[in-house]
Amino acid sequence: MNILFKGVFYNGKGYAEGNRVLLHMLHRSKYNVKALPRDWLRERRIALTEKEYHYVNYLEKTTLKHNDIFLNRDVGFRMEARPDFRVNIAHTTFETDRIPESWVPVLNKFDEVWVQCRFNIKTFRDSGVTVPIRFIPYFFDDSRYVVTGDKLPLPLPYKSYKFLSVFQLCERKGYDLLIRAYLDEFGPNDDTVLVVKVRGPDETPRLVKELELHPKPASKRPPIHIIDRMMPTPDLLSLYRACDAFVLPTRGEGWGRPIFEAMIMGMPTIATNWSGQAEYMNERNSYLVEVERLVRIKNNPDYDMYNGHKWAEPSIEDLRKKMRRVYEHRKEAKEVGKYARKELLKKYNMELVEKKVKAELEKFRQ
Repeated sequence: MNILFKGVFYNGKGYAEGNRVLLHMLHRSKYNVKALPRDWLRERRIALTEKEYHYVNYLEKTTLKHNDIFLNRDVGFRMEARPDFRVNIAHTTFETDRIPESWVPVLNKFDEVWVQCRFNIKTFRDSGVTVPIRFIPYFFDDSRYVVTGDKLPLPLPYKSYKFLSVFQLCERKGYDLLIRAYLDEFGPNDDTVLVVKVRGPDETPRLVKELELHPKPASKRPPIHIIDRMMPTPDLLSLYRACDAFVLPTRGEGWGRPIFEAMIMGMPTIATNWSGQAEYMNERNSYLVEVERLVRIKNNPDYDMYNGHKWAEPSIEDLRKKMRRVYEHRKEAKEVGKYARKELLKKYNMELVEKKVKAELEKFRQ
């Protein structure tokens, strides 16, 4: 079958990473697949290795013999079905208790919608999506997620226990809660540091402002180290290896790529017990942060489409408790991380996901 696959492929964001893996899956399964990138030209050399760049570029040149399947994996408001194709499939996600109203008629023009978690099956259906919705887990290349290997050099005391958090700086990610909890719970006598990795230097001032708002004097604060740049996947994996535990008190996720990656890398992981990451997190493989309540979103500074929706408000007290637990019970935490890696590689490995994708596509073969 001939597949036109539209989406972002070249940048370092979660959608692009997943799209590249799916592109490999389709190509490896002998489908005649053509990549149709939606990336800005200036993004194309930021986060990819040369091999990744040339692979996507090569598949842009595919000639389709028939218009069989149009697969669009992107944010909902950027999607549009192609009536010139026999089958239209949308693959998207959303992080709150519903999807924007404007997405509903767009998605209902597709023959099928793929989502990454059962949380989204409910939120999409409750929002009015009536076409078939299929659960297709997150796309990742498990062969790259090797625990042993290079560690990213960090200008930090060698013995410090390193908490890591990776996110795009926005209110949804709960970075304000993370900073408050970390600075409230730990002090200069604790042998720990929080490593925060954001996407670029334009995000740093907002993060620094949040730090400045905390009432604890600088002399009584534990250290925080900021990395503000995009990273190719090999560098990002070396960052995971360089740290001891992962923490992200997110208010909502469609899957939670950094959370999942940290667990695949065997890191003890602390994250909110609500939304997409609840697909793969549980009491045995991670440290789940309790949710105080769902709150109505108002005046969101990042995305208007969230306003009026609800998302989680994680408990700062429980977040502090879980961070302290991991810090003081390191042997236990390591075992939790090891178990998480084993469980997730069994349930979500690329071979199984590839079989699921192929099964979904084959039903459209004429």
